[in-house]
Amino acid sequence: MRTCVTALGMVSALGYGVVGSCAAMRAGISRPQPLVGCVVEDGEGGAEPAKGYPASCYAEGFFQAGAWVRLAAGSFEDMLHASALPSPSSLDFWRRTGLIVLAPIIDRERFFWSLETQPEALLEFYARPLIDLLGIPVANNFVRALGSGHCGLAEAVQLAQAEFATRRLDRVVILGADSYIDPLSLDWLAQHRRLKTPTRQTGAMPGEAGACLLLESESSARARGATIGAHIEAVALDGPLNEKQPSAPGLGLALAEMLKRSVLGPVLEEPFRGEVLLDLNGEEWKAHTWGHAQVRLNQHIDFNQCRFVLPCESLGEIGAASGPVAVCMAISSFVQKDTPPERAIVCSVSDTRRVAAVLLGRPPQAHPITTARS
Repeated sequence: MRTCVTALGMVSALGYGVVGSCAAMRAGISRPQPLVGCVVEDGEGGAEPAKGYPASCYAEGFFQAGAWVRLAAGSFEDMLHASALPSPSSLDFWRRTGLIVLAPIIDRERFFWSLETQPEALLEFYARPLIDLLGIPVANNFVRALGSGHCGLAEAVQLAQAEFATRRLDRVVILGADSYIDPLSLDWLAQHRRLKTPTRQTGAMPGEAGACLLLESESSARARGATIGAHIEAVALDGPLNEKQPSAPGLGLALAEMLKRSVLGPVLEEPFRGEVLLDLNGEEWKAHTWGHAQVRLNQHIDFNQCRFVLPCESLGEIGAASGPVAVCMAISSFVQKDTPPERAIVCSVSDTRRVAAVLLGRPPQAHPITTARS
């Protein structure tokens, strides 16, 4: 039973809709803005605000879980309207639907709390307020909250596929949201020397975004006549190599082996050709990780016939939203008029050194699954 992506939504620094945001990213548009909450050295003896990619006039004034709820709700509303899904009052549809929210890795130094001491916090302060705001009748036992950061997409897809296999659910909404532009996150990035500044050219530029995907079993999608944007052909997620954080060579090897063992090798008879979407964010360790993986993948990926897409070039570091945003970007490429790719692969590396990948296939007759909002 194949898993299909049948609806998309997004809120980002480039727009309050998936169509406009993806079009702007593909056009190479970038709109960095000064971030008042963080001042850095300008390299000339003075100081200036750090730069990043806020979703201006959208999540301002919201903090941590409040910002995630706001961004996630915006992306869900975009999906609901752009894909003409049933309204929340349609009980038959939504009671057969699950919800998985994706959050950042809860680092005590960044958030001043942890899931070890508050294991239900993501459900209590993120998932349930979001459901109340959206007004959708999703059963509590079909709601999950994952604090997995960049690798949350792969984990959520695996959970959704397990539900489809048991036929408990027909579809699952995956909502990813993250924001690095609040003062605590900016200070955390700066203290760990991860922030890009005029005096440090390798580093992350903070961003924020929310992105939403509707996954369905193929039988459910066909039964309701849904337009299929992509098939999920393979998904893989590897845990950290050990308790000690691996070096870039070790992490690159883990990523390459996972791709060969679980994603590319078992599915494709020929080397992969298509789009490769990476969550590179300007930090050296991530670039080195991909570099070490790349040299081990020559027999599995035809690098001369691939297009590499880096959403961070337009949106900055968007953490837990990076996976769903990459899927939106991939599906937008499937409906291009000129030589659309047949496949796309989303690669993720989290701050806890987990690696993940999701392989997407273009439907035989690809049609847009969203329309621009009026």
